[in-house]
Amino acid sequence: MKRVKRMIALLLAALAPLPALAGCGTEEKSITVVVREQGSGTREAFDRVVTDGAHCLEETGADGKKVYHTAGGAVQYTKTGAVLSAVASDKNAIGYISLGSVNDSIRVVSVNGVAPTAEAVLAGDYKIQRPFVLMTRAGQPLTARAADFMRYLQSDAARAHAGEAGCIFLEDADRRANTGRAPIPVTAFEKQESLPGGDKIVIRGSTSMEQFINSAVKGYADLYGAAPEDVFDIQLEGSSVGRKAVENDGKGNVIGLSSAAVDQDGIDSFNVCLDAVAVIVNRGNTGVTDLTLAQLYAIFSGEITRFSELNRAG
Repeated sequence: MKRVKRMIALLLAALAPLPALAGCGTEEKSITVVVREQGSGTREAFDRVVTDGAHCLEETGADGKKVYHTAGGAVQYTKTGAVLSAVASDKNAIGYISLGSVNDSIRVVSVNGVAPTAEAVLAGDYKIQRPFVLMTRAGQPLTARAADFMRYLQSDAARAHAGEAGCIFLEDADRRANTGRAPIPVTAFEKQESLPGGDKIVIRGSTSMEQFINSAVKGYADLYGAAPEDVFDIQLEGSSVGRKAVENDGKGNVIGLSSAAVDQDGIDSFNVCLDAVAVIVNRGNTGVTDLTLAQLYAIFSGEITRFSELNRAG
């Protein structure tokens, strides 16, 4: 009897359907489009360059208001690190971050056949780039401490901090200023006998500039033998927050950070370095290595929803 039961069990097992092979019959998943929030300098730099030839992802309408063509289903984040984590954890995701924030958890995609290198950015060959901008309120005298720190940031001392942050130090005096404005040369910083007194220096703005500004505040504080937290009050929540903080500065101790060009009445600014906006995909996505601006537009506008459709948008 036991032998009969065993034979029946073996027969039933033989007749059972075979399990599906991994990957067979599975439908390709939709692309997860990951973007920064409206008002982010990183998003502005990306949206104003990515185009299908007729439109950019961000445009100015006839009424002077911004028009966004980003897909309604795009996932928005307010921090660079959140975008990085989202793409690193989703094989179908694509996003963009500051080149200086790139790490081994994701892969960087070339754009129009050009990788985002320092040489390509300075030459203008890599198109998705932007300046890192330092801002103060126009007409508002700076405190002695804030003025000293601004001199430090405008000097050659900032070169090392740009290098540490993975961005490109700007040496050209003309490119450090807005078009049509007086050149801003690189100077030599002269340390004071002691740290100038006054309130803490308030720093607000771009999360993409976090590595640069953290390196700079430490370097400056170390010169005077001070702890950075005793000299600075830093909160980074986006370029638009930095611009607003500068506009509302009534003490002369606010320095704003923007990761997009600033040419605005009421704000004095200078471009301390250049940064590429790197297009990133999940490390497991080895099929996407280079995208044209038109393909990026198609992805981020929602025109195409699967990577296999990329040949539709050249």
